Amino acid sequence: MEQKKIVRTTGKKSISDAAKAPKAARTVHSGTPRKSGGTVLKLVRLVGETDRPFIIILTILICIGTVMVFSASYPSAESVYEDSFYFARRQIAFIVLGVISLLAAIAFGDYRRLKRVSLALFIFALVINAATAVPGIGLERNGARRWLNIGIDFQPSEVLKFALILMCARHISDNSEKMRSFRYGTLPFVLLLGMSAVTTVLQSHLSCTIILCIIVFAMMWMGGTSKALLLGSAAVGAGGLYIVLQNMAHSIRRVQIWRDPFSDLSGAGWQPVQSLYAISAGGFWGLGLGQSNQKHGFLPEPHNDYIFSILCEELGYFGALVVMVLFALLIWRGFVIAKNAPNMYASLLVAGIMCSLAAHVLLNIAVVTNTIPSTGIGLPFFSYGGTSLMIWMAEMGVVLSVSKYSSYMEKG
Repeated sequence: MEQKKIVRTTGKKSISDAAKAPKAARTVHSGTPRKSGGTVLKLVRLVGETDRPFIIILTILICIGTVMVFSASYPSAESVYEDSFYFARRQIAFIVLGVISLLAAIAFGDYRRLKRVSLALFIFALVINAATAVPGIGLERNGARRWLNIGIDFQPSEVLKFALILMCARHISDNSEKMRSFRYGTLPFVLLLGMSAVTTVLQSHLSCTIILCIIVFAMMWMGGTSKALLLGSAAVGAGGLYIVLQNMAHSIRRVQIWRDPFSDLSGAGWQPVQSLYAISAGGFWGLGLGQSNQKHGFLPEPHNDYIFSILCEELGYFGALVVMVLFALLIWRGFVIAKNAPNMYASLLVAGIMCSLAAHVLLNIAVVTNTIPSTGIGLPFFSYGGTSLMIWMAEMGVVLSVSKYSSYMEKG
């Protein structure tokens, strides 16, 4: 009987090259290992036909994040709610809902279905983000309207980020041969980003606007937009952000505080200064889990955007390095899944999610170390909050769903 040819898909190829490979070369085989030229090649199949390394790393990050939410939040929870477990209990509930969303995405989040509903989801995301400006529906906090009151506080910008990735991946996969032209390689992305950015600027949500810009730029680069058009788009985008900054008083103030946080210790500089104190106090090994001093009324809301500062104080440079390495491994593993995806759309979808995750991690760590001005970006799987955690878990489920259709081989 003629032996079927198994083609290795993990060579040194770009994501787009791997996705463009002929369908026959990406066929997933199952069964017993096949011999070829005296070498046994066996197809690696993982638990539930999803990527086991990705699941393991994700689980470790979530466990560490949950412990850190409790450790960072119990003083303020005891002070405000007279219940030291208040935030931890709610975070565990969010994790349960997040796991449900992850499993649902694995079971029903077929990338082919996502492609079909991407336009509808994008329009829906624009509508609910615009709804934050409606009195009685949108909630205002600290001068910004970023939440919807739907029984729980829901942040619709998280949905918009994912919907934008879907739309970019769909456009590129449908027009892959035309991406070097302005009409297909730049204009559609400008329109998508423009519509999205309008809704987030109206929310005074500059951090989300920056993330949206990063997502679109990364998708254009991976999709094959020419360097000249990429540079031009980046210049226009930077100019647009500068204009927005100049018309947002709180953003100008954040830049001023970033340059010298000690200039206003009793005001806007208090949080970044206390964050730096927490990081420096941790040293190499840290003060010990639960032993942070800054969380006792010094660092405001330490379980939210600045939770990484508490992690540095309690677990030290070593603990912070471990967490950063885990994030790097998760992102790397995601790109492995993207590279072995069955087609260009699935490949770009996973790569876009991983780029978004990387942007959130890098920007959050840069903020808490005062490397860049404060942006209000949380640390995925660590910062307290239900909307963000559930959306991130659903996106991780999409990545794992795609991994069911990915394959790679090893010598055995």
